[in-house]
Amino acid sequence: MKGTSARFTVLLGAITLGSLPGCVVEQVTRGSGRYLLPETGLEPDGEATDLGARFQWNSLGFVEYDDFSIPLVSPEGDLIAVRAGAAPKWPAILATSAAEPPAAAWFRVYEVDDEKGLRLRHELKRSWLLGRATDSRGFLVEEPLPNGERRIGRVAWETGEITWLVDEGFVDAFATISDDGTLAWSRRSLDEPAFDLFVRRGDGVGTWVLPSRWERSWIDPVLSDDGRTLFVLRRGDGTVELGWTRLTDESRFKDGISTHGISIRTTPRRVQAMLAPQVGAASPPGRSARIVFLHPDLGRLVEWSPRNDLVRPFPDGVINAAMVDEDRGVATTSESLLLTELADGTGRSPSRLPLTREPAIPRQRGGPDDGLLLFRPADGRYEVFSARLPDG
Repeated sequence: MKGTSARFTVLLGAITLGSLPGCVVEQVTRGSGRYLLPETGLEPDGEATDLGARFQWNSLGFVEYDDFSIPLVSPEGDLIAVRAGAAPKWPAILATSAAEPPAAAWFRVYEVDDEKGLRLRHELKRSWLLGRATDSRGFLVEEPLPNGERRIGRVAWETGEITWLVDEGFVDAFATISDDGTLAWSRRSLDEPAFDLFVRRGDGVGTWVLPSRWERSWIDPVLSDDGRTLFVLRRGDGTVELGWTRLTDESRFKDGISTHGISIRTTPRRVQAMLAPQVGAASPPGRSARIVFLHPDLGRLVEWSPRNDLVRPFPDGVINAAMVDEDRGVATTSESLLLTELADGTGRSPSRLPLTREPAIPRQRGGPDDGLLLFRPADGRYEVFSARLPDG
C-alpha cells in the first residue's frame, strides 16, 4: 500500500489548503443571499461496529492513469473513461494564455461487469484533456490547439468516435453536460483573460450568455440533477465566489444569479481544486439542488444548497465523497474510507463510521440502489472495485 499512501498524500497536499481548528461560524452577504457555515465542534470517530466487516467491495481489475485525472463514470455506471500517460500541465488545466497542446495520452473506455471485471472497449491516443462530465451518449474531452484556441468534444461510448460540440475559434473550457443535452462551459477570446459563462439548452431553445465583469471569470459550471439549477464559480484576482441560478428561462438565468463570497485570499490552483476532486459527483441527486466542493479557506469538503442556504461540512480530513442519499455519503480521507452522515443543523457535527482502512475515490453507480465504484490509486494505476453498503 506504499504507492496508495503516497498518492493520497500528494492528493491531500494539493487540495487540503488550510484548516481552522475548533468551531467556526462564517457569514457573508452578497445581494439577497446568506452564506452560513454551522459550528462543527469536535468530531470523534464513530463507535466500533461491524459495518466495515459487512461492507462488500470486490476488485474488478486495474487501469493505468496519468497520476492526475479521476475516471469518468457513465450515468448507468457500466462504463468508465480513463486518461493514461503524462499528466497535463497547469497552463492547460487552467486554460491560460500560456497553454500548449498536451502530450498525446491514451483515452480508454472500459466496460464494468461485476462478474467478469473490466473489459477494454475502446482506446484512442490523442492530445486531449479528460473532461468533467458524461451523458448517456459519451464523455467530454477538451483539446487545446497550437494557435491558442480550445474546443470541447464528446467521445461516444459505443463507437469511440469524437463529435466536436463547441469549436468556434475561442478558448472554450471547463464544460459539463446533462443527460438532456444541456451543455454549460466557459469561454474567452484569445486576447482576453476573463471567461464568460455559456449555456446551450438541450431542448433547442438557444444559447444563453452570462458575461464576465471586472475581469472576474465564470468557471467550472455544474448542472444540478434537478435539471433547473446551475452552480458556477466566479474567480477574481485572489478571490472566488460561488454562484447559482435557475435554467427555467433566459431572463432567470441572466438576471437571477446570486453569488456568495468564499475566499479573498486564494489562487487559481486553489480555485481549480474546489471542484476537481468531485468531478462527476459535484451535484448529487436529492430533494433539492446542492453542490459539494472543497472550501479553500477551511480546507475541508462541504455541501451547500440554496434551498436552506446552509453549508454542511464533511468530517475533518475528507477529500472526496459520493452522496448515497440526502444526508449520508461514502467519503475518503488520505488513510481510510468512511460512511459519513452530515449534520441537519447548526452546532452539530457530521458523524463518521469506518468502512475500510484503505483510501479510495467513491462514485455512485446509476441510481441509489446500484452500489458504488471505488478507484484506489497506486503507482500510476487505479484498482477498480464494485462496492455495496450493507443494509441496515
